[in-house]
Amino acid sequence: MEQDLVICRALVEIFSDEFLAKSLAFRGGTALHKLYLNQQPRYSEDIDLVQITAEPFGSVVDRLRERLAFLGDPARKQKENNFTLHYRFESEFPPVQNLRLKVETNCREHFTVLGYRQFPFQVNSSWFTGACNITTYQLEELLGTKLR
Repeated sequence: MEQDLVICRALVEIFSDEFLAKSLAFRGGTALHKLYLNQQPRYSEDIDLVQITAEPFGSVVDRLRERLAFLGDPARKQKENNFTLHYRFESEFPPVQNLRLKVETNCREHFTVLGYRQFPFQVNSSWFTGACNITTYQLEELLGTKLR
């Protein structure tokens, strides 16, 4: 449960930031479950993002780290086509457990076939409350990226 709250808070932190919301789109299995499948519980440790416009990525990484500072300092891994932030942290609720969150950004695919969609999203818990509009893909395109 706490892992799910961390992911939800991270999404609100990312997409509440005007710069990041214009720079990134949310996709992958976590996006499918969080946005289109009535938030059915699903254990996930990752957030998959796509850079919307081809441009230097350094300022996006810096801003992501600022917005996700509540998770601590991430390990960073850069490859030719993606950039990944790996967070490791302990749960706040007993029993204390080691948790992880991977935020991976595809820096190569700067396009959409069906257009981006703004999806209203909110978190309302005693631990964190927030809301934002998440930039994502139309359902058909999101499913298509999962099947390739």
